[in-house]
Amino acid sequence: MPALPHYRRRRGEFLSRLDEPVLLFAGGDRPRNFPANHYPYRADSNFLFFFGKLERDAAALFDPGDGSVTLFLPRRTTDAAVWLGSVPSFDEMQEAAGVDRVLDVEHLEEHVAKLRQDRRLLSVAVMDPVATRIARQVTGLELRPDHIGPPELVDVLADLRLHKNEAELAEMREAADATGAAFTAAMAATGSGVTELSLAADAEWAMARRGATPAFSTVLSVRGEILHNQSHGGALQSGDLVLMDGGAEVPSGYAADVTRTWPASGRFSAAQRSVYDIVLRAVRVATEMVRPGVRYRDIHFRAAAVIAEGLAELGLMKGDPARAVERGAHAAFFPHGVGHLLGLDVHDLESFGDRVLYGPGRDRSSDFGTKYLRIDLDLEAGMVVTIEPGLYFVPAILRGEDFRKKFGDIVDFDRAERFLEANAGRGFGGVRIEDDVIVTDDDPEVLTAGIPSAAEDVEAAVGRRTRREVGVRA
Repeated sequence: MPALPHYRRRRGEFLSRLDEPVLLFAGGDRPRNFPANHYPYRADSNFLFFFGKLERDAAALFDPGDGSVTLFLPRRTTDAAVWLGSVPSFDEMQEAAGVDRVLDVEHLEEHVAKLRQDRRLLSVAVMDPVATRIARQVTGLELRPDHIGPPELVDVLADLRLHKNEAELAEMREAADATGAAFTAAMAATGSGVTELSLAADAEWAMARRGATPAFSTVLSVRGEILHNQSHGGALQSGDLVLMDGGAEVPSGYAADVTRTWPASGRFSAAQRSVYDIVLRAVRVATEMVRPGVRYRDIHFRAAAVIAEGLAELGLMKGDPARAVERGAHAAFFPHGVGHLLGLDVHDLESFGDRVLYGPGRDRSSDFGTKYLRIDLDLEAGMVVTIEPGLYFVPAILRGEDFRKKFGDIVDFDRAERFLEANAGRGFGGVRIEDDVIVTDDDPEVLTAGIPSAAEDVEAAVGRRTRREVGVRA
């Protein structure tokens, strides 16, 4: 966890940019199926950014008038201690959190009502609907998922969170290390007959051993052409490709997000290796472009161009690859954006919408594939992004009548059909490779460079555990 001076510095930066008081909420428990059975609690990321890990149902008032920060926390009661254990007193929390005062959250409305007599009070929506309802009530703002908060507040929060300092980058390196351990464990346990569920469990257990949790539901599947397939109901067979998209979140809330693809047998077939090398080439070319001043959209289309060139080499595309990208034909095999922001959220700042994720005067495309480009910003030092091109053989696309009509002169759909029928009819699947990259004033820093990605290194990492260890009969 970052030390207290880091959080105080961030709060000072925030206060210096405010003209009006701001109220932020941590959020609370949300029932999973009945009131006493909750989803795991995690504070709202904007709250985490300024305080780190604090208790549920907390709120914080930033007042630029006197430069103060007030924490509102749940009252300390015997009943709460019975179920949740004892917690520090308000005086102890004031010192530990480095704030000016700590008050009972039940008096929040009464306290802020005095501020609203002559000043507007700002806030943003959070994932917890109860906390958002309180925020609406005490501020008078119209807060909801499609209107997260006043633009001037959203802009300040986004700018601070976009640019990671060294304390934050240290947390992200820790998350990357835990993620690397997860991939090492999953690759090592891979073998014919092993279930997807057991590999996902191996990965998440490796995170837990390092004090981390999954930052999102782990994608691990031999159906890699389903981009966010979180079903773990299959078993590995020789000839399958395993795609895992996973990442650890450390206690401070900072996350990693990595994808690797590897052969269930431990060796890529010739066709698998040819596709894999195209994607790896796209990753490397795109990563080299991660520098200040570069438009992220340009990185996306450079990766698309590399994939189109590779598809032409395989005979899956006809004519000029550059022309194919211009027409959007690459999206038949690469139907998503090249990546996203990364930080306290895996898709960092995505709740703020395109106002923050797209630069001034830039609108999201309506074209298939390109419309899924998550950000269109000019990169700046301190940003962290993912680079994750992929190449997939998706039946719904390659057998779709609309795509065949639109791209019949560019895509060799007959040749693509061989990939759909490969592996004894199970299909080729897909290949995605994803790394986390820091934008620096110099060369990009790949946080996840230690996780094998070269084909030879991936093969060497697969199946290191014996069949007995993974519970598979010889």
